[in-house]
Formats: sequence, C-alpha cells, structure tokens
Amino acid sequence: MDTDGIELGYVSAEEPNFLVLGEGSAGIVRLGRRYVGSITDKVNLKGPAVEIFAGLNVVDNEGEYVGVVRDTVEAEDLLDSFILEDEQGEMLTVLLEDVRSIDEWVELSVGGDELEGA
Repeated sequence: MDTDGIELGYVSAEEPNFLVLGEGSAGIVRLGRRYVGSITDKVNLKGPAVEIFAGLNVVDNEGEYVGVVRDTVEAEDLLDSFILEDEQGEMLTVLLEDVRSIDEWVELSVGGDELEGA
C-alpha cells in the first residue's frame, strides 16, 4: 500500500530483492524492495505510487524501450495502470496486469505494440 492508501496487491512470496505481489488487480508483479518503507501488518511503500514510480523507464517483454512513466491511474483504492510517454511524445496506458516487475525500470509481460493510447 502506498502512503495515499492505494493498494498494489498482496505479498504472495518473498525473494532477496523483491516482494512478489499477487491476488491484486495486477495478477503477479515483482516489486523491488527499494520501494518498501516498512513492513508491519501490511507493506507500506516509501511514498505515493505516482511519485515513486514517475520517471521510471519502461521496457517491453523483449527488453525494448517503450517509454517513461508519467502518471498512475487508480480504480477505487487499487493501482490500475501507468500512463507513460513514448519516444514520440504520445501517451500510452499500461495496465498493471501487463507489468512483470518494477525495480530499476518497469518490465512488461507484453510487447510495446500491444499498448493502447491514453
């Protein structure tokens, strides 16, 4: 959960540098521990999702650069998607269910040509 109360999912497993999130709107996403502020009865991120993820580069399932995260979209109290800007300056929507991992960059489980305009 981020500091604004937006939920990303539930921790289903732990890895040395990642928490594996499952059962949320995203399906399964590996989240880098660098974003974790504290772990108590819930995992709290270091800040609002929009602030801590903004500026991250996004690569597709083949490692090709797609764009950079500019904003987030929430549905009720769940993180639903990222808005990113591609190299041509167009805005694209990336559903959280299409994200494989979030760490030094956002890695997608789909190809860049499968993303929709925002």
